[in-house]
Amino acid sequence: MIHALFLAAMMTGCGDKDDTASAQSDACALAESHSACPECDDGQVTCEYGSHSETANSCGDCQARSALYESLCAAGVEDAAASIEAGVTCSEPTPAE
Repeated sequence: MIHALFLAAMMTGCGDKDDTASAQSDACALAESHSACPECDDGQVTCEYGSHSETANSCGDCQARSALYESLCAAGVEDAAASIEAGVTCSEPTPAE
């Protein structure tokens, strides 16, 4: 009896965990995985995906790309991670004058 209750509890817990994991969009997962950028400033960079665009002072394109992924997440973009990564374009850093 205890074994059956334990098994039922484990199955319920796993089901809830899987539902939560699958609820996160690929854009949000990208935003989370690209949130740590080195601390440098090569200048302003603009990253674009479809009609979404973000410009930020950036180390390489890290901060601008991270801001774009966060914007895509907030906008509810449901595209696959591979499509997003392949479709993002970023400008070269423009140093401040």
